Amino acid sequence: MPVWDVFGKRTATDDWTLAGGIKAPDLEMALVLARETHFRHKEGVAYAVRLRGEEKLHEGPYDPNVIGGVTDRSYRRQEAYTGVGAKHKRISKLMAERGLVIERSRPPIGRAGSGQNPREPADA
Repeated sequence: MPVWDVFGKRTATDDWTLAGGIKAPDLEMALVLARETHFRHKEGVAYAVRLRGEEKLHEGPYDPNVIGGVTDRSYRRQEAYTGVGAKHKRISKLMAERGLVIERSRPPIGRAGSGQNPREPADA
């Protein structure tokens, strides 16, 4: 199976930089695999492939805004959870003001509410 070199640009003014390699049967599949394996998290603004041993670069057909997909996948990165703790405190306070608070102890740890903590040794 042919080996393709994958190139990318972090910004529009950057030169092409070697990002890796892939195996693909043809140019169309090489472009798809390059985008999905090397640029799915918006690592750059452009990408291209070159059949190993040749000189011609084949640029990916996608607009820089589409590289990495159009679906919001920010939940995969830690910064997506910024502010979750503050939101939890705000909602807890609001629920308490409305009288919607559970005021009983947590259920016992362990299987079927046996009360036996699985992390502690059983009585012999």
